[in-house]
Amino acid sequence: MTQEKIWDYFQGEGLESFSGSVPRLRFLFQKVFRTYGSRQPKVLNIGVGNGWLESRCVGQKWETYSLDPSDVAVGRVNRIGSVGALGHIEAMPYADKFFDVVFCSEVLEHLSNEQLSLGLKEVNRVLVKGGCLIGTVPFNEQLIDNQVVCPDCGKVFHRWGHLQSFGKAKLRASFEASSFEVIIISTYAFPDFSRRAIKDKIKSSARWFLGRIGSPIAQPNLFFIVKK
Repeated sequence: MTQEKIWDYFQGEGLESFSGSVPRLRFLFQKVFRTYGSRQPKVLNIGVGNGWLESRCVGQKWETYSLDPSDVAVGRVNRIGSVGALGHIEAMPYADKFFDVVFCSEVLEHLSNEQLSLGLKEVNRVLVKGGCLIGTVPFNEQLIDNQVVCPDCGKVFHRWGHLQSFGKAKLRASFEASSFEVIIISTYAFPDFSRRAIKDKIKSSARWFLGRIGSPIAQPNLFFIVKK
């Protein structure tokens, strides 16, 4: 099964699977908003998901671009006012020094070693000097835990298409190899604090705390900001 087939499925029948990403994307959006305030950065989101992040950026009057390998996803963000393009991180259709901020959340783990190296160099190329790459990857994922087998052909593959597992040291080394300055790499979980029941608030608080210490039970992510 190719990555394109996986992405096409989740942009169609599986779109609802992105609903749990909202707390994570809100966190990233707020980080950039606090940095830029009333200024209007030119931003790129790599990997569209359900378009939530694009909607917030467009609503903030930021000049917003999106890159995704799914034409369904690109069409969706174009309809909400982002400038969508079909493509991949390792060969982006943008000029040098074009963006102030690049969002890249839950994308790098989908890349081969060669794609990861090329992709980060491409991000560096399209960022202005002093521009930031901000995003997340799963923390210390055990890839074998999410392997499944196709009942038709017998091929074994990762259910989400992940090819990489990142700890802090590996992620830092990947960024530094592409000439980025690492600002922060830290563990976080992103529970949904919008749920009103007291027991849900307690569960969310516990998961947030466990995520900050990198406990596997919280299914934490590595949050990063790096600068060109």
